[in-house]
Amino acid sequence: MPLNFVLYNKVPQGDELEALLGATAIFFCSRRGEGHPQLEELQEDSFKIILGAASAQGIETQEAFDTWFVQQRLNDPDYFLPRLNQRLEEIVGDGWLFERSQVSVGE
Repeated sequence: MPLNFVLYNKVPQGDELEALLGATAIFFCSRRGEGHPQLEELQEDSFKIILGAASAQGIETQEAFDTWFVQQRLNDPDYFLPRLNQRLEEIVGDGWLFERSQVSVGE
């Protein structure tokens, strides 16, 4: 995976954060990726993240994946974006390098 997956590479396999990062990557590709010259590659990498998270949790079939994806609420950005933010805050604490209030995931 490319260098921009440094955070992902530090996440323990099977950790909830792995699935949250994958769902967020898929979300950003779909919402902000149009016209990006590497969109296809970014989408593939995003799906690899989410498939890796599912695999680490024992998900082996498409049917099981579909059920898991919905049960984990990875299809709901109103859930997974705040949850990702919460998990990142737990990790980073007060050590952010930028003013977080200036960053928005809205369109």
